[in-house]
Amino acid sequence: MNKTQLPKLSKKFLFFHGRSLSRELAISLILLLVLFQGLLLAYVYSRQSRFLMQELEKKADDLAANLSAILIVPLWDFDDEQIGKIGMSFLKNDVVNEVHIKNSTGTTLFRARRGAGTPGRIRRSVDIIYKNQMIGQAELFFSLGTYDRDLSWFRNTILLVLLGSLIMILVTTGILLRIFMRHPLTILQKGIDRVARGDYGYGFEEIHHRELAGIASRFKEMAAGIQARERSLQVINKELQSEIAERKHAENRIRQSEARNRALLNAMPDMMFHLDRNGLLLDFKGTREDLQIPPEDFLKKGINKVMPTKISALILTKIEQVLTTRRVQIFEYELPLKGKMSYFECRMVAFSEDSVLALVRNVTESKQAAADKFRLEQQLRKAQKMEAIGTLAGGVAHDLNNVLSGLVSYPELILLDLPQDSPLRQSILTIQKSGEKAANIVQDLLTLARRGVSVSEVVNMNHIITEYLKSPEYKKLNQYYPQVKLEVDLEPELLPVTGSPVHLSKTIMNLVANAAEAMPDGGTIWVSSHNRYIDKPVRGYDDIQEGDYVILKVRDAGIGIAEKDIERIFEPFYTKKAMGRSGTGLGMAVVWGTVKDHNGYIDVHSIEGRGTEFSIYLPACRQPGTEPQRQLSMEDYRGQGEFVLVVDDVEEQRAIACEILTRLGYRVDSVASGELAVDYLQAQRVDIVVLDMIMNPGIDGLETFKQIIHDHPGQKAIIASGFSESERVREAQRLGAGAYVKKPYLMEKIAIAIRQELNRTT
Repeated sequence: MNKTQLPKLSKKFLFFHGRSLSRELAISLILLLVLFQGLLLAYVYSRQSRFLMQELEKKADDLAANLSAILIVPLWDFDDEQIGKIGMSFLKNDVVNEVHIKNSTGTTLFRARRGAGTPGRIRRSVDIIYKNQMIGQAELFFSLGTYDRDLSWFRNTILLVLLGSLIMILVTTGILLRIFMRHPLTILQKGIDRVARGDYGYGFEEIHHRELAGIASRFKEMAAGIQARERSLQVINKELQSEIAERKHAENRIRQSEARNRALLNAMPDMMFHLDRNGLLLDFKGTREDLQIPPEDFLKKGINKVMPTKISALILTKIEQVLTTRRVQIFEYELPLKGKMSYFECRMVAFSEDSVLALVRNVTESKQAAADKFRLEQQLRKAQKMEAIGTLAGGVAHDLNNVLSGLVSYPELILLDLPQDSPLRQSILTIQKSGEKAANIVQDLLTLARRGVSVSEVVNMNHIITEYLKSPEYKKLNQYYPQVKLEVDLEPELLPVTGSPVHLSKTIMNLVANAAEAMPDGGTIWVSSHNRYIDKPVRGYDDIQEGDYVILKVRDAGIGIAEKDIERIFEPFYTKKAMGRSGTGLGMAVVWGTVKDHNGYIDVHSIEGRGTEFSIYLPACRQPGTEPQRQLSMEDYRGQGEFVLVVDDVEEQRAIACEILTRLGYRVDSVASGELAVDYLQAQRVDIVVLDMIMNPGIDGLETFKQIIHDHPGQKAIIASGFSESERVREAQRLGAGAYVKKPYLMEKIAIAIRQELNRTT
């Protein structure tokens, strides 16, 4: 705009000086008086709404008072039928939604509801007074349905009036705006568009209204400012583009870092929970294997909604401790998971002022491993203890065998010389039986020492059980406990086992005797046998490995064993019985040693006051059983003048062996060590050597036999020992030695062993 155009613009403004946009807008505002009608109608609607509500509440008060008055007599008379009829009659009222009648103790006498109920109801509760005493209470709930229908009709009427008024206002306002405002504003809009398109020199010459002229003037000033700012913005834009590029690069790095962190959190073996102060689960990351429900089902819920009460209470307590002390809290809890108990470790740290992070790890396997390790250590200590006791017992038994030889062997020799009517015969027999009993105790000690299984035969446990029931020991037990009954359940097709019939029979005897003693007032003992294949290790008193087993079970209904005593019942001399009356205190120790010697396992279950069950697992074999040997007479195993060399480091043992063999018809000589035996055979030829296995000092029986067969291949020998058949005995037999004879010597056993070896062809 140039200076020559300014006088023309001034004349135009003076010409239209009488016209005013404000007066034209005032005409339009008059039409807005229609709003007054709307306000008036709103006021009327409000008044009518209050009036209808007051009417409903008054009706509710009246009905409640009437119900109270009507119920006095039925409540006083406890007339439940009449109370129900009254309640149902009130429920038929259109405005009544629910009736609830209670007696003075709060017991519901009648309660009924009509329909599904409405979100809003009016409740009236009145006490039922009779003779100044409250005998009950009635509650009425009134539906707002009738109120809502009346109010809805009135509201719809008002809306129709307002709609008509609105149509009139819109039509009138549209006409007025078209006449008085749209044309001037269109001119102003076109001018603004020109400026917006970059025509900053446009001067708004077509604007004639005073108010719009002022706006146009301000717009021209604004256009000038915009033009200046546009230039500066171009410079700033270049700078911003450079900054945006850098920011995008930074955002990409942040997104990549967040993606890496998210992947790490999702891949970590721990579960991470984000919880607020009140236990609300805000977020979850990590493995989902240990979750009972998916995260979307527990997020935004309280911990008490998804966890058991005990655990949720513990977690809430730890949250409070973490937020109060700002220190890490580490704790464990257990939770049933997939049908078994699982154990979890939780490390909780503060994340903000009102929230924490909980890192949870499933430690079930580690706890189970620790428990298994502890259990195995206990079993190892128990085995070491039994091994130490067994070593001591073995040494004692060896010495006792030497002492007992005279009590067992010499009476047998003396009885051969005594006539049948000798008055000394009964005394000698008593000495012999006492010696044999003492030898049996020594045998128990050897079994405890794990050196007691001297025979490995293929046997059937059913036969051993049956033979025991015929034995004098069982008959004596039956006489001592006449009120105890024995029930036997034996599997007909029982697999055989490899072992010692004597020791297995003694195991059954000890278990049955213990069961009988556990029932002083009588009862039943159940003895059973059956086959079983263990397809995976079974944990119990012993850890039973996979394999085929013959299981012997002895169960009683006696006093049971205390849990603290179960771990010690197999220790020697640990007994709750009267020592000297019930035995030597070695019974269960012998059972333990026998089972271990047979590579078997023991399982014990006991409940105090209800009884005990012992289960013996013996490895089954598939070999046929051995046939019983024919009983031999004295003449079958007498000597025929053969020359026997006895090698033993104990003088008494040499003397006994020489006396027995001489009586049997052999020529006998003896030496006191293995070295002397080797030297003796260099100068003298013998038919057979009776070789003690353990000799001290000097070389033992195995080394002696090795040197003998080196110098004299094919030399016959039998092995004698106070211990059981050890690996060194079996090694000597593999080298060519004959039978093994257990001390103390019995004439029949040593005679049969020598005779069989002499008759054996090489």
